[in-house]
Amino acid sequence: MRNLYNDYCDDCREFHINLNADATEFKQLYNEVEKAYQKLHKDGDYKAVNIAEYKAVIDANYTIFKKALEAGIADSVIPAAMLTSLQNDVFVFSALRTHAQLYEASRMLLDENRKIKSFQKFSQDVKEIKDKFNENYLEAEYNFATSSAQMNAKWQEVVENGDRYNLQYRTAQDDKVREEHAVLANITLPAKSKFWDKYYPPNGWRCRCTAAQVRKSKFEITDEKDAIKKGEKALTNLDKDGKNRLEIFKFNPGKDKVAFPPHHPYHKVDGAKTVERKTKKLDRPDEKAN
Repeated sequence: MRNLYNDYCDDCREFHINLNADATEFKQLYNEVEKAYQKLHKDGDYKAVNIAEYKAVIDANYTIFKKALEAGIADSVIPAAMLTSLQNDVFVFSALRTHAQLYEASRMLLDENRKIKSFQKFSQDVKEIKDKFNENYLEAEYNFATSSAQMNAKWQEVVENGDRYNLQYRTAQDDKVREEHAVLANITLPAKSKFWDKYYPPNGWRCRCTAAQVRKSKFEITDEKDAIKKGEKALTNLDKDGKNRLEIFKFNPGKDKVAFPPHHPYHKVDGAKTVERKTKKLDRPDEKAN
């Protein structure tokens, strides 16, 4: 998992979310996470089937990611059904990241003699886990949710316009653009092209690329096979085990009606399927309000 979140530029690894603007939400998350760790230690165990007992953490994560969605679609109008789909996806994702964190922390409950550690010792040992999930990972995921929502809104415009326009891949055109994304710049293809099924932005953490609708008469169509070949190269980065850590970004948030990668590693943690099933029976915090 750590290798996955290391895939963005060195200049972007600081915690960039505006803590001053979102202080209340972040304080709430940190408070709920701390309570969850206290409960985990008191219980001496954690099982996916009990994820509902940690709903306060799920809700705190969801509240933050919902703000990311709202930021992404602030200047757009998307169908109510699509908005609900995105919110549900974010809620399940919030539960899965809560589960992943608790699962990882639960494996550090026991000492070398298979006895429960003191809470002070346990808290010290899991500090790195808390930091990476609630700072490093959270920052990357928050920004991704915002970009994904923006691109989802753009895809709704594509759907509304049918085949009237082609789509063109565009980068931020500055010195921070990743080389692998720069080679995709100006690829122009019909919206129905298979290229957009896998290489529609965002194509990674903190990706600022976009896809714009362009007049068919203004830009020449790119060779689709060549475009797909470039897309595959751009989204391939093998780790030491030969696994492609960029594979999860091969999706189209608009077509798939989601905010986060459907094959994110959170979905592969032991017990994740149970968590997904249990979470779908829970109410989102904003549903209660309504």
